[in-house]
Amino acid sequence: MKSKRYRKRRFHLSFLLLNLFFLSPSSLPAAEGDIVWQLSLGSGIDSSPAVGPTGNVYVGCLDNNLYAISSSGNLKWTFTTQGEIHSSPAVGSDGAIYVGSNDTNLYAINSDGTQRWVFSIPSGPISSSPAISSDGTLFVGSEDARLYAINSDGTSVTGNWPFTADSAITSSPAVASDGTIYIGSTGGTLYAITSTGSLNWDFSDSNNIGNIYSSPAIDGNGTVYFGSNNSTNSKVYAVNSDGTLKWSVNIGTSIQSSPAIREDGSILIGSDNGIVYALSQTDGTEIWTYDKDDKEIRSSPLVASNGIIYYGSNDEKIFALNSNGTAKWELMVTGPVSASPAMGFGGNIYVGTESGYFYAVETTSTRLASGLWPAFHHDARHTGRNNTNTGPTASAGSDQTVKSDNTVTLNGSESSDPDYGIPLFSWAQTEGDSVDLDDATSVTPSFTAPGVDDDNKKTLTFQLQVTDNGGLTGTDTVQITVEKNDDDSGCFIQTLQH
Repeated sequence: MKSKRYRKRRFHLSFLLLNLFFLSPSSLPAAEGDIVWQLSLGSGIDSSPAVGPTGNVYVGCLDNNLYAISSSGNLKWTFTTQGEIHSSPAVGSDGAIYVGSNDTNLYAINSDGTQRWVFSIPSGPISSSPAISSDGTLFVGSEDARLYAINSDGTSVTGNWPFTADSAITSSPAVASDGTIYIGSTGGTLYAITSTGSLNWDFSDSNNIGNIYSSPAIDGNGTVYFGSNNSTNSKVYAVNSDGTLKWSVNIGTSIQSSPAIREDGSILIGSDNGIVYALSQTDGTEIWTYDKDDKEIRSSPLVASNGIIYYGSNDEKIFALNSNGTAKWELMVTGPVSASPAMGFGGNIYVGTESGYFYAVETTSTRLASGLWPAFHHDARHTGRNNTNTGPTASAGSDQTVKSDNTVTLNGSESSDPDYGIPLFSWAQTEGDSVDLDDATSVTPSFTAPGVDDDNKKTLTFQLQVTDNGGLTGTDTVQITVEKNDDDSGCFIQTLQH
């Protein structure tokens, strides 16, 4: 996450009051790289959005609020804390949202916006984003120099927790498939911590790493990657799972962006010199760089399943790069973009700006890239872990009996995924009179039931396929029985009497 020095922004009262009147989306027909909709929220945004099971997008704001926004851009609810929210939310497999606040609390929020529980830390704001282990344990850092482990019911994990670092923690933890938790400190140390809260090892550079605001990313071999924030000696580091240095590359300017890892193993990271680097997994050599002579890049790159790379810049732009590092498009927005983008249903990317605007942008992508670490905090839910992907379970809803000519709504909202989330829903009719679904990629598409003659019934069958962010799929079917509409009493001819 970002340094408080850079996160603090001043906003005129008139701007804040004006924004309160613009919590409805402005929607326009969109093409690749165009704005689908935008919202003006109450204050600046440097929190990266997370996407929930039904496509709702959750983002924190410097006005102390966590916002829930539908994939179509409608504000669902607002949850208010007592401090600015720099922490990026994480979403559990049951739809619970977890987010830290500068009021020193970690909040668990139900999907309807009500509070589930609150975990209070004695001192120290929480700008670190929580990670969720495969068993539901939460890990979050605090500026009181401690890493906390919290059970899914809001109680503190026993053992050696909390873990005490050498200085404040604003970096977000990453959880490896073996349960090891990695976290960086502003004192320039990377820690590997066991699930019981004991130190496994720590890594520091004799040449002074500097502050670690960059959140670690973990590849399939257990190698940990992060950037350092030292004005003269900033490096990208690759550290082996045993704590030994694999390689480091001197960028020469501060790094607050967090790395992403592509399917080929190469590392992507932005820097304060306005350059995005693609580095070899093997030895850190440059594969390519993209340099637009722009301002700082503190947004973390996001890699889509088609290889396109998305990120934001403090030059008030959102960029899309081809996999070879050439420009695809750039979009001018209102305000610097230090937050990292997220990818939601159908491939839209979501990102906020430091001027308080929140955008959905059209892409030709459909979901995050599979495996490794394709985005900030790994996946659309921000679990911050890289365990082996478990496939989703599709639920097409219960069979229904309906009347002809009535509107029928299918329901895939009970579909579930235990880890990285479902960004793609696809409905197809497999049997019966053909009908037109209003949106075959919606969680809840609708259609008009066909007509029925006499006392006959018609049976329609639909198949739902869901795809998770790792590319695995699940299917389910539902039958709709259509009966004659009771209001259809037939046609009568009356003979006039003379």
